Amino acid sequence: MRKADHGIWILVLVCILSGCGYKTNPRPATATVPGEIGLVNARAYPDRVVLKWDVPSSNTDGSPLTNLSGFKIFRVTQKIGEECDNCDEKRAIHANVDFQNPANAVINKGEVLFTDKAVDPGHTYSYSVSVYNLKGSESRLSQDVAVVLDKAPPTPEGLRVRVDPRGVRLEWEVSPERDGIRNYSVYRGPTDDPEEMKAVGSTKWAETYFVDREAETGKTYYYRVRSLKMNRGISLESSPSAAVRVFASPVLRQPPENVNTASTSEGVRIYWEPVKIENEEVRYNIFRSEGAKMFEKLNQEPLRNPWFIDKKVVRGQTFRYGVTAFPKDKPTEESSRSGSAAVKFAP
Repeated sequence: MRKADHGIWILVLVCILSGCGYKTNPRPATATVPGEIGLVNARAYPDRVVLKWDVPSSNTDGSPLTNLSGFKIFRVTQKIGEECDNCDEKRAIHANVDFQNPANAVINKGEVLFTDKAVDPGHTYSYSVSVYNLKGSESRLSQDVAVVLDKAPPTPEGLRVRVDPRGVRLEWEVSPERDGIRNYSVYRGPTDDPEEMKAVGSTKWAETYFVDREAETGKTYYYRVRSLKMNRGISLESSPSAAVRVFASPVLRQPPENVNTASTSEGVRIYWEPVKIENEEVRYNIFRSEGAKMFEKLNQEPLRNPWFIDKKVVRGQTFRYGVTAFPKDKPTEESSRSGSAAVKFAP
């Protein structure tokens, strides 16, 4: 062998041994893991728990999460009073949400809404959620959120509704068992089905009225109200109140003016200035409040005259009255309610 050839073979051997110009088998790349889900919010009702969380947008390495596949919801179920602090062995997959076809959840604008109807009062449910991608890589579990389904607050009663210049006004009665009530939630929908209603606002526990300023005129709405209390930072709402229906009339009539009262031997006489509506006969409704109670309608049929005698009164009791006006045969155009000063029946 010539010296030149011998030198070439030596060079090739050195390159092979040193890895010069040759690649060994590649090491497996580290799997990209989706980022952990942030805070999971929960709302509780007597027959369900609603969970809400944001869709994560990045992986643990900071890269965009573009191959999201779904979510796993884990749940621990315990009886109230028998809870344990570390019950990981009881944790099990409760549901799976397909990101592309969320048949058991609602995904909208980067937010996931999951409703768990497999719940019973008297239990505590602890939830956590993970996210996984198309390759099966799964994130760490989110922080647990514990929901206590104990006795729900009392359901609001006596819900009433009317339209005034500010919007649709709702009023309801305070429950004598209102201990623990923190708020009232107001729901509105196109039908009286609670499943089709959405929350439109809330009030504090001492405020038993709400004005829906977002209602559109010319439409018919149904409303329900739920009372709400807090358990370990999670809201628990009551069963829904009876539904009320209202037509948000585009025509708002002026209420009667100068509502006055006088005690007579027959009862309390209420009188006011007649309302004039062009080309229409006017009718009236009259309402009474005893003490701090809700206003209740007194007349069975619309009133033709601008006065009324309330004969169902008790000596020494204090009353307030309110009057509305509307065109005959057009009760949906009823005005807002004007009020009188408080009067004590003393004939």
